[in-house]
Amino acid sequence: MISDFELEQKFIAALINSPEELHNIESFFDESDLAVGDDADTRHRTIFTIIKQAVQKNESINPTIVCQRLKALNISSDADDMPIEKYAHALSLRKTKEGSVLPIARELKKLAARRNFCEAGEEIIQRMNEISPSSSYVEIIEEADRVFNKRVNHFELEGDVPVNIYDEMEAIIEDRGNNPVSDFGMLGPFPTVNKIYGSLVREGNVAVIVARAKVGKSQLAMRYATYVADRYDVDILHLDNGEMSKEELIFRQCAALSGVPLYLIETGKWRNAGPEIVAKIRSVWPRVKKLRFYYFCVGGMSADEMISLTKKFYYNTVGRGKRMIISFDYLKPPGLPNGNVTEWQIIGEIINKFKKLLAKDILFEGNPMISMFTSVQSNRAGITTNKKADNITDDESVVSLSDRIIQYCSHMFLLRRKTMDEMQDEGEDFGTHKLICLAARHLGEDVHGHLEPVKVGDKLKQNFVNLEFKNFQIEEKGDLRDIVQAKSVDTDLKSDELSDTPDF
Repeated sequence: MISDFELEQKFIAALINSPEELHNIESFFDESDLAVGDDADTRHRTIFTIIKQAVQKNESINPTIVCQRLKALNISSDADDMPIEKYAHALSLRKTKEGSVLPIARELKKLAARRNFCEAGEEIIQRMNEISPSSSYVEIIEEADRVFNKRVNHFELEGDVPVNIYDEMEAIIEDRGNNPVSDFGMLGPFPTVNKIYGSLVREGNVAVIVARAKVGKSQLAMRYATYVADRYDVDILHLDNGEMSKEELIFRQCAALSGVPLYLIETGKWRNAGPEIVAKIRSVWPRVKKLRFYYFCVGGMSADEMISLTKKFYYNTVGRGKRMIISFDYLKPPGLPNGNVTEWQIIGEIINKFKKLLAKDILFEGNPMISMFTSVQSNRAGITTNKKADNITDDESVVSLSDRIIQYCSHMFLLRRKTMDEMQDEGEDFGTHKLICLAARHLGEDVHGHLEPVKVGDKLKQNFVNLEFKNFQIEEKGDLRDIVQAKSVDTDLKSDELSDTPDF
């Protein structure tokens, strides 16, 4: 039989000492990938199952607990006459490297695939001996294909198989009619965005903000994530690419929640700035006690390292079956490209692996549980400094690094400061920034707000949402339709005033 007993021992030893690493292999590895010999030696499968059951229940597990549970099973000794709990204890004493479970599991998976295909060959031989002599050439090939491709699907697609979407259509649509829902996903702090685009953090999806440096994309992501965490009682994992320290985020978020200037908070002068300022600061403490916003610096980490970190955090801290949001600030290569690998390839790999994590790796009862809110810098085409509105590019060509970002995201928004002529034309009541949707896979109840252009004078323009940025606080100020309506009302008022003027 194709197997490697010593490699399996190394695998079980590593897993006993680092059971949390099971999360890195759950999507493709299970006890059936461990060999069972002619002597019916099932020890490795039994130990693996004990660890797997404990991890899936979010139970604390260590070598001592593993041995105790194995002893309680009262399993008879295997070929070497050593009780299984003593065998596990002996393996736990081996020195193992952190992170070794994943690479060993991959090697064992190859061995399992080879065993499986050997079994497929034996089954094909049996079928060929049994098949009717009157079978056509095509029928013979099809029979062999059915046996072999069943095995290939299991290993190449990790257990997934294509499904006919119409098989379940009637049941799903009828059930939704009996149990209607008002919202998909968790809604954010901006009413107009919610109405037009729905939730930007639907489970299994990625939302992306595109902006030039220092425009406020990090602020916007923090505002959205914090609001959702508060309203829906969910955990936020904030992955920072090394540009913002934990302390900086703390100060900024305190300014956003309290409305107190950042300078007073950073210097500590808020304490002596008067009773009103002190009251604003201290009103934040009860609010943040229930928030769970976890910071981790991922600067320099590879895509695989970030995915591994996220899986461990989700299973160990959040818990299986619970929702979570990844706030990723922001998409950029972890270091300088080397060899033949370009920046766009690195970013493509990062977004691809995170999308797989959200949509396939972490599921509960077949449904995704995690969403991601992230950002990316725009290229030089997105520069608006000293430009007029007519000379600005407001489309997806401003997205830097990789087209895969657009392909994998569910929503993409361009965030930019308004130009001086826009501020003058639209008025100070409509904020400081524009939030322009570049791509939307999902829409809310007001679909026309995204699909239909807005008539401004004799021109048609794409709709956008107005945002007011002030001291790390962000407030929505309606959309382009509200600007047009306000101008119309203002024009009507002026016309009425003129019509009432006496004719001398």
